[in-house]
Amino acid sequence: MANFEQLKQQIQEYFGSRGKIADHKTGMVSDLAKPKSTGLFFCIKTKNELDMIRSLLRLIRQRKEKVTAYVFSHSRERIDVITDHEIVYFDMNDFTLLAKKKDHIKGMFEKGRPELFISFLAKPDTFCYKLASEIHADFKVGPNNEGFTEIYDLVLDIDENKFNFIKFYDHVKHYLTVLNIKTM
Repeated sequence: MANFEQLKQQIQEYFGSRGKIADHKTGMVSDLAKPKSTGLFFCIKTKNELDMIRSLLRLIRQRKEKVTAYVFSHSRERIDVITDHEIVYFDMNDFTLLAKKKDHIKGMFEKGRPELFISFLAKPDTFCYKLASEIHADFKVGPNNEGFTEIYDLVLDIDENKFNFIKFYDHVKHYLTVLNIKTM
């Protein structure tokens, strides 16, 4: 039975990595140093990564910022119990065999439109990159991964081996403050 589940996941990964990357058009933003809403996107594999996300959210809450963390796991098994209402957790169980989003995930992708979207995809991953492209946002920021930057309005260089969620978030916030981006 484990081999069937593994095969099913491989089929989902194959089809989920195919197809067109969703186009992104920059929306109207007031002040990206202090966005009205922020969406964070993570693609994780371990409980340790989920714990780092929780630490980042605690830090953001102290700053009184409105945030939603979209956390995708490549697994079919839940990494941990999620009790934080700011974490939207989904995994391979939320997709059909041919990697189509099930209705509740489609709704989640269509419902929210954060003013600022920050992708934490430190390593190139076609499946996750495609998911990040399908989340609607006014301004998107992500790490500079060759071939995986067209959906972002702003990319920042990172050291993949030293990547840290909190440091990257602070890095993004610093540059948005310095650049003073306002499109309204």
